[in-house]
Amino acid sequence: MNKSKRYLILGFGFIFLVASIILVSCKPEEEKVEETPVAEKQKTAEREILYYTCGMHPTVRVSVEDYEKGNANCPICNMGLVPVYKEGEMAEMEADEHAEHEGMGAEIKLTPRAQALARVKTEEVTFQHLFREINTVGEINYDERRVAYVAAWISGRIDKLFVDFTGVKVKKGDPLVWIYSPELLTTQEEYLLALETLERVKGSGNAETIRGAESLVEASKRRLLLWGISGKQVEELHQRKEANTHMTIYAPIGGTVIHKNALEGKYVKAGENLYQIANLSNLWVLADIYEYEMAWIKKGQKVEIITSAYPGEKFEGKISFIDPYLNPKTRSVKVRVDVPNARLMLKPGMYANVFLKSHIPEGIRDPGKIVYTCSMHPEVISDKPGECPICGMFLVKKEVASPDMILAVPKGAVLDTGARKLVYIEKEKGTYVPQEVEIGSEAITEINGQKKRYYVIKAGLSEGLRVVSQANFLIDSQSLITGQAEAIYGGAIEAEKDKKTPPTKHIH
Repeated sequence: MNKSKRYLILGFGFIFLVASIILVSCKPEEEKVEETPVAEKQKTAEREILYYTCGMHPTVRVSVEDYEKGNANCPICNMGLVPVYKEGEMAEMEADEHAEHEGMGAEIKLTPRAQALARVKTEEVTFQHLFREINTVGEINYDERRVAYVAAWISGRIDKLFVDFTGVKVKKGDPLVWIYSPELLTTQEEYLLALETLERVKGSGNAETIRGAESLVEASKRRLLLWGISGKQVEELHQRKEANTHMTIYAPIGGTVIHKNALEGKYVKAGENLYQIANLSNLWVLADIYEYEMAWIKKGQKVEIITSAYPGEKFEGKISFIDPYLNPKTRSVKVRVDVPNARLMLKPGMYANVFLKSHIPEGIRDPGKIVYTCSMHPEVISDKPGECPICGMFLVKKEVASPDMILAVPKGAVLDTGARKLVYIEKEKGTYVPQEVEIGSEAITEINGQKKRYYVIKAGLSEGLRVVSQANFLIDSQSLITGQAEAIYGGAIEAEKDKKTPPTKHIH
């Protein structure tokens, strides 16, 4: 019995010892478990969420409480909202302060992978030969200064037509119609009678009678001339001494008959139009220029014209007249362009595409460069002073200016925020800084036969700087969210940081 009690006591003692060892060994683990939540709490406090925003609409801000209640999508585009942490907000505030201090925006650094993903492209700010291009449409019409009417100067009957259909080409002086006029016949006979009377009184020696006969001859001749008889025809009548029963009407100008009102056997009255002739070697193009483009056109400006009838053919003309009034319905003004048409390819009534190029009067001009040349041999040009290799004379300093070269940036490089215009300057590879600029007109330049659109720079940039011409909107939009370009768009752009930023959640 005593032996059994002894074994029982020893058993309880062993169990107590083992339990004590286990308790002692488990105490550090509990302390470690308790320390872990504290560290997590401290880390969470450092990454406290201030609010939620939309990657496409940075102005949208949703509080944490509203987000937890279910407002997890952007009210504008319905995209999932992303968190903005406290440290990101502080970085943004510091960046703004730095921007105000430096006069420029905060630097944005991108890793090479981020540049590749965003397809960032930069171009150099250079002086370009810029022009403004205006595209419009016009209608080809007759040159009114080269259109003439052929009218019947006397009443009579048309007995013969030399030009009997519309479209015939005639030369100046070609016969058109053969017309019979009793009045013309009577006037010719009066003229011949006046000549005969003058011959008879010349031998009388009476000066007054001779002057009266001469006056009668001149009056009859003048009447014939006023009725359309040419001086040559009057001289032939004088030599022939016989009146003609018919009169021939000749073309006053060379050109194409565009209207015919004469018919054989038709009686016409004095002043009635028989033909209309137009010289088509020069035509007008009447084009519409809108009100906002009026400042870019002027008289004498060269114009390029293309028609659908000749797609590969280009015609050139000049602006000869600008209407002094504006059409209130179309808000446009008519411009008249003189177009040579020696080959008669253009036809009145055709529609044409009209292209005008205007030089840019604003912007920063290229100051030019200094070269050295020889007075005797101007073909010798050197960048440095020295002697002419041909004659040995000292080279003369000469400034070669480029007044048509204007400082410009690609159109895609400019971000229009409404209140101001921004470009992103590449300070070094992967580092970009926003810069406010003052721009002028949108213009065009030709590079390797292709047209590119540029903005004229008035202030804010200088030659040689490199600006972001592609992906600048993506950089700018993300910099507005966090103060620097982070991977808000699923890794589209990655900022270069010393510390790793926890991945943000964006729901599409």
